[in-house]
This record gives sequence, structure tokens and C-alpha cells, in this order.
Amino acid sequence: MNYSIKYKEHLNWLHEHHIELELSWTKVAIDDHFKNKRALNIFTIEKKTLGMILGHFLYEDQKSIEYEILHLAVLNKHRGKGVGFLLLSELEKQLRSIKNSVKIYLEVSAENKFAIKLYEKLGYKAYNERKNYYRSKSINAPHTQDAILFAKSLNVIK
Repeated sequence: MNYSIKYKEHLNWLHEHHIELELSWTKVAIDDHFKNKRALNIFTIEKKTLGMILGHFLYEDQKSIEYEILHLAVLNKHRGKGVGFLLLSELEKQLRSIKNSVKIYLEVSAENKFAIKLYEKLGYKAYNERKNYYRSKSINAPHTQDAILFAKSLNVIK
């Protein structure tokens, strides 16, 4: 599996696949994210792009860094094949190379059992819950979902 963090090569791919990847950002929001100097995005490639992590650095000082995963997704036909695991592993590898203490944050729908299982398998710990955080966009189906907040520390400096 190969990985890429080159932004321009994947911008069109993301615009093309944003619905399948359940990325609700507008085209402008996607473009703005890719222009953000604090963004670190990783794409996994095996002949074609299979999935991605979009994220950015929240905070940085001389000893510690905070990074937030904004969106992790894999194309439908490649789900359940370990691509998400490989993406997260590559992200952690990239962040460990920084040498500072790094804390990774993310949130996930409480109903997304596959993602929760993956995060727990990789050592992410749930630390909070947001009740009724995600709201349905349909007027006819007023449904909410709770969000679970996860975090993981790398390169802990004591």
C-alpha cells in the first residue's frame, strides 16, 4: 500500500467522491482545507486512491502537538479490507516522526460500530460523549445521533 500527502493530486478526487465518502463539506470548504498550512491529509493508494484522512494541527508548542482527525473515509468497495487501519497507522507513523508529544483527537457517531471498534483496536480511548450531536438533514426523519470523542497520545514526554 502506498500513501500520499500531496494535496493538489487528490483535490479533484475528493471533489469527485465526496458524496460516497460521506463528506458533507462544500466544494469551497474542501478547497479551503487544502489551502490550510496546518492541514495534514493522508491518502492511501493501490493503483487508485482508496481512502483518506483529512485533519489538521490544533495546537503546537516546544513539547506537544495536538492533531484532529476531521474525516476518515474509504470508498465503499474497499471497506472492510483494512484500509482504515492502514490509514490510521500511517498517520500515527507520520506524527511519531515529529518527536514531540502528540495527542490525536477525533469524534465518531455512536452508531458507527465499525469505526469505534477500529479506534479501540488502535488504542484510542473514549473520553466524552455529545448527546444528540449529529442531526438528520431530512425534515421527514428527525433523527439524532450521539457523538463519542476519542483521543490517543503518541511520543509521551514525561
